[in-house]
Amino acid sequence: RFGGLFEDTHQKRRNCLADVRVGTYAYDQVQEGGLHDNRRELESYGYVELPIGGTTEGLQHGLWRLTEARYRESLDALLQRKSIELTYKNPHAALKSFQRTAGRDDIRYRELPEVDRDAWREFVLKVSREMKRYPALKNGSVKLTARNQRRTFVSSEGHRLVDGTAYWSLEFYIWYLSDEGESFPLARSFFVTDPTELPDMRRAKRLVRKVHDQLALLAKAPAIRSYSGPVLLEPRAAGLLVHEAIGHRLEGNRLLSPGEGQTFRDSVGEQVLPEGFNVWDDPSMDRWGEKSLTGHYAFDDEGVESQRAKLIDNGKLVGFLTSRSPTGKRHKSNGHGRSRYHARAMSRMGVTVMQHDAGLSDAKLKEAFLEEIRAQGVPYGIRVLDASGGETSTDNYNFQAFLGQIDFASRVFPDGREELVRGVDFVGTPLNAIRGILAAGAKLHIDNAFCGAESGDVPVSTISPALLLSELELQQKARRPYARFAYPLPWA
Repeated sequence: RFGGLFEDTHQKRRNCLADVRVGTYAYDQVQEGGLHDNRRELESYGYVELPIGGTTEGLQHGLWRLTEARYRESLDALLQRKSIELTYKNPHAALKSFQRTAGRDDIRYRELPEVDRDAWREFVLKVSREMKRYPALKNGSVKLTARNQRRTFVSSEGHRLVDGTAYWSLEFYIWYLSDEGESFPLARSFFVTDPTELPDMRRAKRLVRKVHDQLALLAKAPAIRSYSGPVLLEPRAAGLLVHEAIGHRLEGNRLLSPGEGQTFRDSVGEQVLPEGFNVWDDPSMDRWGEKSLTGHYAFDDEGVESQRAKLIDNGKLVGFLTSRSPTGKRHKSNGHGRSRYHARAMSRMGVTVMQHDAGLSDAKLKEAFLEEIRAQGVPYGIRVLDASGGETSTDNYNFQAFLGQIDFASRVFPDGREELVRGVDFVGTPLNAIRGILAAGAKLHIDNAFCGAESGDVPVSTISPALLLSELELQQKARRPYARFAYPLPWA
């Protein structure tokens, strides 16, 4: 932070998810797709961490203690399930509880790269020092995280699987405070599996300057409170829409839970997007062009090989992301059962791709946007230049809605003029939003990030074009101006 080293740590950990099932493949203790099998108050949660060295007896004892606790918890869960079904009807009684698979060996052991700690320590110090040049930057940091992850999967079915991946993340956090007390926090992250893709020193310093200049312009831009009308989502923002409005609602395990909204349950074979749109998820891909994909994995957390899952074909819904929890009588997992730490695996996204058969050039997409603005007779449309995060609710207790956090946006007038605006995020309900999609760009953008859901935080990749929507709603961001600081910055 500002040229000072705030944290420098190295950690080695080993943890284990013991999936102990009691009963039979046709009927075991897991209910509602396992969406709620992530409780931290269970005894087994305290045994998830295992020894990282020493004798094998220590590791064996840790595995024994964890498995013993999980077995007793599973027996209790089976009795609870039988008790619940005395009162409530199970709508999926005809489905088996778990898909049987044949064991296999796939050992991909390899040494993962070492981290040059001295070089990276110097890097973050020098780049963060660059922030001292700008008095309006009241807070900020540069952080490198390198994680060498080795996954081992063994099962009573005969699986012996080993794979390793290195994840590198370089994060910039910049907090700009205007003279009026308005704060503008912005995070920029480079999340890759190949460290050569990370920015070098010169590029990183340029990024700090660029973000400062962008935030200075944003601070002077007019604020808007709300909006509903035509919107052009640039690729990164469009990827958020794809992830939140479509992706989470195509996770098959949600079809097994009566507490889920199940937006697309009865839509297989129906047109859910305009013709020409295709969506699939393929975590077996480790690169797209020259860029690495953090959503890649060789096998999922149920021992199934990663593979391509076709979701939407020419605008029609054709399938779901599936794990080994059957969602139909002819069920077969497509290798998307994923979990983190102690949570039970459920179907999750890996590398999600949206593409149009005839995507438009940037110029033609902009012209289509202007034509839509004129056709609707609105004073302007909104172009979302960048967005950095989102969230959605899929359960039927809450509203079926999603939100995308806008970093930069502009309003576009019918004559093509653009003006930077601030203060809003895009929101909507999934069906209305995707039915409003009119066109897509030809260029695709890769966004590597972490996705959080019931089974934990897992790395994902979203590849998306820009999207033109006939209507999308924007709402005001949370806003609370700051009082002027009592003391000047030490170097001011």
